[in-house]
Amino acid sequence: MTHFCAVRQYGGPTPTHSGFRRREVDGHDGPEQRRSTPLAAEEGAGTGGDGKNTEAEDPSTPRLLGEPTPTVGNGGIGRLELTPTTVVYSKKGAGNDPENDIFVAVTFKERATTAVAAEEVPPMNGGGWSWIAQDGQAIDSGDGRAFNVVPKGLTAAGPVQPGSFAWDTAVFDLTTAQAKGGGTLVYLDSEQTAYRWTIPAVDTGPQIAELKSKLDADY
Repeated sequence: MTHFCAVRQYGGPTPTHSGFRRREVDGHDGPEQRRSTPLAAEEGAGTGGDGKNTEAEDPSTPRLLGEPTPTVGNGGIGRLELTPTTVVYSKKGAGNDPENDIFVAVTFKERATTAVAAEEVPPMNGGGWSWIAQDGQAIDSGDGRAFNVVPKGLTAAGPVQPGSFAWDTAVFDLTTAQAKGGGTLVYLDSEQTAYRWTIPAVDTGPQIAELKSKLDADY
């Protein structure tokens, strides 16, 4: 199956791909879906139990690798704490070559924080992960040949059960220009809230060796 790399420039029209609507992470191109009660207030995230939010309330403020954020699970069910930890730039993709120039893989920890199982929002439901290049161009995870890159042991499937966590990996098939200088990792949850992390331009994080070995493997 051939995959095409979909790219978007902020301020332009929203293209359509594979039968589902592409989304703009910087705006709301669909019906307003935000909850009347902010997630941080509802969950007591970062409150230390006193109801006072000690985290940055603006999700548009980029976080760093290793910094978690609370999100709403797919379909508004459950809550997931997402923590990107490691980025690796690689010409290899677990037996696959990039359609463009390079794969960028970001591992992240997803932890269920309530008594209800929760899972990531898939692209077909209007959410998920994307990469914003230095010039503002946005590329979805799984575009190009990134869809075929499956680092074994770092690819979660299905809901995360209460009291547990799983590791997953967002993979991007980028041109040299799109990867140059690093970028911004964006996750769009089921409330259409975009959370951002600043991604360094070089391999960074505690799982570099593990992730590189998975990408180098020819499954």
